[in-house]
Amino acid sequence: MWTSTKAILTLLCYSSFLANASFLDSTGSSNFNAHTARPRSHHAVRKAWSSRPQLHPRLPLSTASNSVQKIDSTTLQDINTLYQRRLTTIVSEVTGDITSIPSWLSSLGPDGKWPDSQINYTSGCDARRANWPAQTHWQRISTMAAAWHGGLAGAEKYVNDSSVRSNISLAMDYWFAHDFTDISCLASGGTPSCPCGTPGFWNTNWYSNNGRLTRNVQIILIPVFVSETCLLLNETLSPTQVGNCSNISLRAYGTFDHYVHGLGYLTGANTLDVAKVGIDQGILALNVSLITDAYQRIHETVVIEPTVKADGIRPDGSFSQHDGILYSGNYGKDLEFSTNDVLDLEIAAGGTQFEAGPESQNAFGTLLEGDLWMIYRNIRTQVVHWDFSVLGRFISFPVVDNQATGSTKINVSEIAALGKEWNSSVLTQVANSLLQNSSDANQGDIVGNRLYYNSDYMVNRGPGYVTSVKMYSNRTLNTECTNSQNPLGFHLSDGVVYTYLEGNDYEDIAAAWDWNLIPGITVDYGAIPLICDNTRLTGIETFVGGATDGTVGAAVMRYTNPVTRALSWQKAWFFLDDDVQHVMISHISSTSAAPVYSVLDQKRLNGGVFVDGVGTYGGNFSNPSSMWHGSVGYVFQPSNGSFSLSVETGYRTGNWSSIGTSTQPPATVDLFAAWIDHQNISTPISYTAFPSTDFGTFVLKSNQAQIKDIANDQNVSALFDATHNTAMIVFWNPAGGAVSFDFDGAFASLHVTSHSNAVVVYRLNSGNVTVSDPSQTLTQLVVNMSLGNGTKPKGWGNDSSKSLSFTLPTNGLAGSSVYQVLSG
Repeated sequence: MWTSTKAILTLLCYSSFLANASFLDSTGSSNFNAHTARPRSHHAVRKAWSSRPQLHPRLPLSTASNSVQKIDSTTLQDINTLYQRRLTTIVSEVTGDITSIPSWLSSLGPDGKWPDSQINYTSGCDARRANWPAQTHWQRISTMAAAWHGGLAGAEKYVNDSSVRSNISLAMDYWFAHDFTDISCLASGGTPSCPCGTPGFWNTNWYSNNGRLTRNVQIILIPVFVSETCLLLNETLSPTQVGNCSNISLRAYGTFDHYVHGLGYLTGANTLDVAKVGIDQGILALNVSLITDAYQRIHETVVIEPTVKADGIRPDGSFSQHDGILYSGNYGKDLEFSTNDVLDLEIAAGGTQFEAGPESQNAFGTLLEGDLWMIYRNIRTQVVHWDFSVLGRFISFPVVDNQATGSTKINVSEIAALGKEWNSSVLTQVANSLLQNSSDANQGDIVGNRLYYNSDYMVNRGPGYVTSVKMYSNRTLNTECTNSQNPLGFHLSDGVVYTYLEGNDYEDIAAAWDWNLIPGITVDYGAIPLICDNTRLTGIETFVGGATDGTVGAAVMRYTNPVTRALSWQKAWFFLDDDVQHVMISHISSTSAAPVYSVLDQKRLNGGVFVDGVGTYGGNFSNPSSMWHGSVGYVFQPSNGSFSLSVETGYRTGNWSSIGTSTQPPATVDLFAAWIDHQNISTPISYTAFPSTDFGTFVLKSNQAQIKDIANDQNVSALFDATHNTAMIVFWNPAGGAVSFDFDGAFASLHVTSHSNAVVVYRLNSGNVTVSDPSQTLTQLVVNMSLGNGTKPKGWGNDSSKSLSFTLPTNGLAGSSVYQVLSG
């Protein structure tokens, strides 16, 4: 619940435009018209300022009210601290090409407009919806402003240059003169409220691209450029320019707590972006109320969000946006979105009255610590990237577009600085991990298994590789398609498995690959149209998730196609010690005529392909025992005619424009794809993968592995790793089930029962029993275990039976793992 001050502040900001009235000043009163935006004179401001404590000569001047708000000296010092730190951050994040500044200066017209041959200023309904070209106008202004202000590497000659400054003013004034004046165009362009033909610079699309990220044009994109640029220029702005800066910033800020057409209420990353606009405006106007309100909104956003499909930081360390889509790699982290916004603004607030409290600090640490597991390094380019499964629709961009696929865009030095400011060991550890060099994809050399139970996602990391599994349930969505980005992405959460080894494995292949053969999925090939309408779908099944003890784990997914209901299956991925991964597929049902495939991988071809030890360029193999390619080997259980192996290699070409809004030329990629053809879907199958192995190591390791399938049917999937004495069980049935283990004399036989669905991981050597409820519907779980005659595992003592009662986590922690250690 907002405070009364917050509610009044937001209402005044917003209603001033709805009523064609006036801006909010430092004290909450209004003083100039929204259209003319004419503030008081600089003379009045400077006169008032002369009586204030003498701080930095470029401390912002209050130009938002006729009477200067009384501010105590401590608060003034805090605002000055914010101001200096924000200036440094704004300049450091400018990405424009400073070598183009001379050409920008020479080509700018006397009216402040660049030639149409350079910038397409088409606005309104006729404007291009995605990647709105007109935004380039502000990209140039912001770069020139940073160069003029100082601190931009390589642009020293432009510092305080009068020609640069006058051209900045021309360009700003041109935009301001053509700014839309109908408040309905803020978010309702192209509707009866703001019909086509309404004058001014506006776009019908909520989201547009500024070369780095995707954001709302009128509420986020342009206001961020404007507020940051105006803060850099500060006291050199004319009164009219200050008014226009405030106009654009405050109408954006006024959208808080109001339903916005096409979006709803601002949440998550959008809240952080708009709050940042408010902070910069508050600093410029010395508006303490606005700064305080904006920081309060940030701190109320940087919290753990436990509810299903909530936007924001989840208890498991993931970040969701757009009603349950895993978006840690864009909204959770990408440049100037959530994480970097928090870094920028909290570093600015460090040590001041505006800094975050313990709740926000802990939540932010949870997010960053969760992020670490989701990244990998491309060892050929030495660039750190996000796992494709946390990028949502941004998979549709090539690296060169500098979108979320381009890199993590993590400011490590800011993480380290904030860790020091907050005395946070978590942030310091994250920064140290990100600074490490790596000779393989496993950035930071993180080893272990992690389940993101809020986002239906598991990551397993080991020496030389990173493997992820992305699923979805009735608590999450499959993906999204916005602005024609990612129209083919229906299968992107169907148990997608990426294994990164060199880091270029899947880079820039999405335009060319087969979207019906996404790595890891089980699919009725081609049976469903891959169109935008088949995204933003909530899953049907509840039993999706996994269990982990931090070292080993199991991801499980029951699946029913949410559109056709024609395909269903059960699948378990067991991540074992020594980097062994075992997959079980059972209970397949298909009512379509389409063939059912389980995809092993589809990635860049990297060297030879060997099936049963013999090199091949592709083909169909009726009874395969093994396959190896690109440092990943597979061993298959005997087929007995139930499945065959298909391998394809060769060049494929695709257009980026067919999967999104990128204007890059078509991509031609030499690809490798391999899949299992389920010729008899009633027969369950299993196979074992060995990542990060050369061919010789694969042969040796696969011969030494002792993985035994205990059960694999519609009720139970279970295995025993005899090398490490680990038993893993999936009870698929809501009523539970039973399974028996024969340990070939190493231990007494074991019988395990459960009265409800569950995942159980039992380490015989330590007595550790880890369990979870992937359905997230239970509060209690009872697992009964009994031994036959023979050697007892650790922790049994004189007992021959155990009844283990687990109190399961609920609410935001539902689906997470709990454990007991046997003793007796």
